[in-house]
Amino acid sequence: MRNFLAVLLALVAGITASVGLVAWKLDGVINEPEQIQEMFGSGEAAEQLKSAVPDALGNAASESIDIGVVGDAVNAAVSRAAGEITAHEEFNQAWSESLEQTRVGWVENIHSLRDRMDTGESIPENSTDAQLQLRLDPVAEVGVSVIDDAVAQVPGSSGGLGLEPELRVDMATPPVSMLTAEQVVLAEELITLWPVVLVLAGIVLLMALLVASDGNRWIVWLIAGLLTAISGVALKVGLALIQNQVLDTAEDTPQLSLARPFLRAFQEWADPQLIVLMAIGFGFALLGILGGFISANRQRTRY
Repeated sequence: MRNFLAVLLALVAGITASVGLVAWKLDGVINEPEQIQEMFGSGEAAEQLKSAVPDALGNAASESIDIGVVGDAVNAAVSRAAGEITAHEEFNQAWSESLEQTRVGWVENIHSLRDRMDTGESIPENSTDAQLQLRLDPVAEVGVSVIDDAVAQVPGSSGGLGLEPELRVDMATPPVSMLTAEQVVLAEELITLWPVVLVLAGIVLLMALLVASDGNRWIVWLIAGLLTAISGVALKVGLALIQNQVLDTAEDTPQLSLARPFLRAFQEWADPQLIVLMAIGFGFALLGILGGFISANRQRTRY
C-alpha cells in the first residue's frame, strides 16, 4: 500500500514539475522584454519574418495604385522600395519597438479579458480576443517613409501614396479550436504561479520518497522522471498540432507569409527548452533504474 501511494505521489510530482518548468519559461516570454527580443530579433527564422513584413507593406501599397503607365512605374518603384526597407538604418529599432508593442498589447488584452471575467461576463467560445496580434506600426512608419520617397521620384506621380503607417496582423494563435479565450486567461494566470507549482512539486516528490518502503524509493525517481520526459514529448506534439492549425487557418491569406516564419522562430526557441525538460526527466528515470539495480543486488546478497 505504501509503494502504491508513493507511485501516485510520484506521478503527481512528475506532472507538477513539468507544468512548473514550462510555466517558468513562458512567464519569461510574456513578462520579460528581453526574451521576445532574443526570440524574434535574430536567427534564420527571425530574419525571414523581418523580410516578410516589407512584402506585406508592398502589397498594401500596390493595391492603392491606379492602373496605367504611371501606375506601372509607381508599382515598380514600390516593389524596389519594399525590398530596401530592412536595410534602412531605422528598421532594427522599429522592429524592436514592434516586438515590444506586440508583447505589451497581448498582455493588456489578457488583463482586459480577466477584468471582464471577474465582473461575471461570459466570453464567447469563438472569441479571438486572446489571440496574438502582431503590432508592427513602428516598422510600418519606416516602410511608408521609404515607399513614399521612392514613389515621389517617379515622373508623373503626384507624390506619396498617402498610406497609413499602421500594420496589424492577426496570427490566430492560439487557435480557438484548441484554447478558448477564457482558457488562455486561466493559463496565463497559472503561468505566473510557477514558483508555487515548483515548490509543490518538490514537496510532493519528498512525500513520495518518505512514503515508499526501504529499497523501493528508486521507483519514485523512475516514475517521476518518466512522467517529466513524457510531458516534454507531449508538449512537443501539442506545439506541432497548434502550428499546423494556425497554418491551415492562414492558408490562402496574406498572413501566411508572416505566420510561417513566426511559428518557426518560436519553435527554434521552444525546441531546446523541451529537450532540456526531456533530458531532466530521463536523467531522473536513469537515476531510478540505477537505484533499482543497486536495490536488487542488495536483496540478493542478503539471501
